[in-house]
Amino acid sequence: MGSSKSEKAKSKESPTSSSSKFFQGIGLIYGRVVLNESQKLTVEIEGKSFSLTYVGRIKKRFTKFLENNPHPWLYLRVYPKFYLHSQQLGFDAVSFHTEQPQQTQVNQFLLAGVWQLIPQLPEQPVISIYRNQLRSWESPYNLKINHIPVSGFDEPPYLYQLNNPTATKLRQFYELVVSFDPQQSQFHFLLLLDSTKKIPRYVRKKFKPKKPSTEEVVALVTAMKFPRLQKTASKLRSEGFLSGHIAVKGVTKETLTAMIIETLSNHPEAVRQLKIQN
Repeated sequence: MGSSKSEKAKSKESPTSSSSKFFQGIGLIYGRVVLNESQKLTVEIEGKSFSLTYVGRIKKRFTKFLENNPHPWLYLRVYPKFYLHSQQLGFDAVSFHTEQPQQTQVNQFLLAGVWQLIPQLPEQPVISIYRNQLRSWESPYNLKINHIPVSGFDEPPYLYQLNNPTATKLRQFYELVVSFDPQQSQFHFLLLLDSTKKIPRYVRKKFKPKKPSTEEVVALVTAMKFPRLQKTASKLRSEGFLSGHIAVKGVTKETLTAMIIETLSNHPEAVRQLKIQN
């Protein structure tokens, strides 16, 4: 018997599609919350100060609590955040408590992500925590990946080798329990919960296409042969990029080139059409 459409569709799915796991990084800390001179929140843990932000859903409640209780000592359930540009660790609070939540240890975190080396930290492997999904107001063009350095985990990290891709170790997804050391501002490996080569689905960062400069546009047009230029002009005209008064036949190369250059400067889509034709 032949395979059904659903069976064929399943066979074409990527390895990530069948994974029931997801990226995450969360734990509990205890410290004194302080509003510094720059009106930014910090949390002091064992004499060390770390930047503190909070997610939108607790903003009103958290702000009101801090107004009535200046510099409180709190248990904070947080996402760890590592800022690559400053090499500093911070936290994003998702809830706060005046008493320690049951069955939750302070300074212990669950990290789930890809274990790898990145260019910004060539000698320190990280757990890369990608975004499972975006919030309604977020854009994939401004997406930031959370790379958390972890010491003491002996598994070989993923490293893409540009000159020898076949020798590159496959990426792998790990779920780790780690301890947080405030004095060293580091996470240390404690326990491996699970690992798999099936990477969970995640949102991929998008990059806006670079708009070509006037010089690049001119070089692109002048490098084209005239017959091809005529075909391009016909295509641009049919798409409405040229005024309807220009005829393809009989027009001089100089006039046509000047008209297209002028048009391209105002129509980025025309540049794409030119590249397709060329």
